[in-house]
Amino acid sequence: MSKPAPRQSHLAAIHMAQKALGISADDAISIKLHVTGKASAADMSAPQRQMYLAHLSGLQASQALARGEKPAYTPQRAPQHRAIDDDQDERWSKARALWGALATAGVVRTNTDAALMAYVKRQTKVDAWRFLNSHQVNTVIEALKRWCRRTDVPTEATK
Repeated sequence: MSKPAPRQSHLAAIHMAQKALGISADDAISIKLHVTGKASAADMSAPQRQMYLAHLSGLQASQALARGEKPAYTPQRAPQHRAIDDDQDERWSKARALWGALATAGVVRTNTDAALMAYVKRQTKVDAWRFLNSHQVNTVIEALKRWCRRTDVPTEATK
């Protein structure tokens, strides 16, 4: 007998996990959009389906812990996939504040997150903030601080 295709296996696992969690169709669409940006599992790429399955596994583990049970599976998040509540967010806020100070002073023309990410990408060759390691994050923040000092832009540290 042949092994089922990974796509079919993923889709079946997604439907079983959603059913086990008791997620309604509307809630499932909302969660899919939040996690992968796609409303349908059929439209997701293989990595997106894996990311969504990992999210569902995390929900199942949380549910089991809430019931006082030991979860059957505790997902391990790869280091490059940071959660919204990771420690990197404070440092993003710092970089954003420095970028905003440069924009207020007229040194930077576009005061948006997209513009800041374009700067970060030029500095680090990394597409998204969440994929930066600690060294790269510190490098970006220090470069922004130096830029502020060179252009006499006051930062909170110098006020």
